[in-house]
Amino acid sequence: MVQDFEMYCGSAAYDSAWVATIQFIGALVGAVIYGHLGDYFGRKPVSFVGISIGILFGVAAGFAPDWKLFAVALFICGTSVACIMVVFYAYILEFIEPQQRVFMRSFFNWGYARLVFTLACFLCGNWRATAIVTSLLAVPVLPMLLILPESPKWYATKKRFREMKQAEKRVAWLAGLPYDADLKILEESEKSENLEKDTKIYTIRDLFSSWQIAYSTIVIGSLWFSTSVSSFGADLNSGNLAGNFYLSQFVSSAAIALSKISIFLLDTYLPSFNRQKLHQIPQIIMICCYSAIMVLMISPDQDCSSQGSRNLAIIIINIIGASFIELTWDACYLVAAEIFPTRIRTIGIGTCSLLARTGALLAPQMAYLSDIYRPIPYAIVCSIGILSLLISCFFLPDTKGVDLAALDNGGNLNLAPNSEEDDVRIEVAENFA
Repeated sequence: MVQDFEMYCGSAAYDSAWVATIQFIGALVGAVIYGHLGDYFGRKPVSFVGISIGILFGVAAGFAPDWKLFAVALFICGTSVACIMVVFYAYILEFIEPQQRVFMRSFFNWGYARLVFTLACFLCGNWRATAIVTSLLAVPVLPMLLILPESPKWYATKKRFREMKQAEKRVAWLAGLPYDADLKILEESEKSENLEKDTKIYTIRDLFSSWQIAYSTIVIGSLWFSTSVSSFGADLNSGNLAGNFYLSQFVSSAAIALSKISIFLLDTYLPSFNRQKLHQIPQIIMICCYSAIMVLMISPDQDCSSQGSRNLAIIIINIIGASFIELTWDACYLVAAEIFPTRIRTIGIGTCSLLARTGALLAPQMAYLSDIYRPIPYAIVCSIGILSLLISCFFLPDTKGVDLAALDNGGNLNLAPNSEEDDVRIEVAENFA
């Protein structure tokens, strides 16, 4: 795009960084809008609409005659990205069991998607074709959404129990399992209890309706913001590193995908590996990696051979650091999904995503700062990473094994960080009769 629209230097060069920023602004706006829509209208219809809009404008971006219209298309695509990350993620999460959450994060993640994306870029060889192809790759999701029912947990929070049972029956049929619920008896039970459907419109204000939820929002939101600045800042700056661009992207994607598998193994076979450790250990390694890169960049050149070795070391360490940043994202997403009740789950995740998108707005500018002084992006990432680590160590609750249904029915989390003697799995429903 930079080549086609001649955005090489001066103000035009800054405009190219601004295009990426505009997409993040779209994700920021989409996080708020789709987060509220997902909790009010349901996960399924909002996901279908959001993904469809993303596909349509992703294809349109490939036909943009100038960078301004391209930026408009990216803005709208950004809102759809937020829909996927907030509503669609919550939709899928509400179908699966607690022990399957890490499995989903381990085997369906950005690492594999990045491999596909990089391969599409490599094969297409042109940004217009790539924009069209990568958008159309999302089309198979739409018929799958038509087959799946609405989230039964969402129906339950709206007290639409008859529809909840119909959705559960549909899920059982798709899974090939028997389902014995008698809808007629259920309907009579609803009438006798005089249950009313929940038509309340929840908003961001409900994230501060109690001390527990407000605490969760502040702590998790701050971690999303810091992780976003670190992740996108380092990721967008990767194009400024020496070496073969496509090779480094392929290797980085593979490293992210493989590192996710290690998280699944640790979570499955090491009970003490909780959500806190999932965030803190990768964060420490990431800080060490980018501190090492700063030292290598600052050290004086000796000769051509040593410069080549140093560039190779920077690329390798950058790939390792980027992989571990991705693991901190897993902790952010899992805790956010496991700590908010269903009635405000997409609003909660959406608000966290809003803070993340706010941090992401700084990322293109960080990559631009590398033209002034190469170590600057990594210095910013390390500083924010240290702050995030301190928040995680002192304030992050552990939500491993949380029962989402218990949260909806009055279960409480122990918000104080667990000591070494505490049981890893929190008894969410201990105060629930």
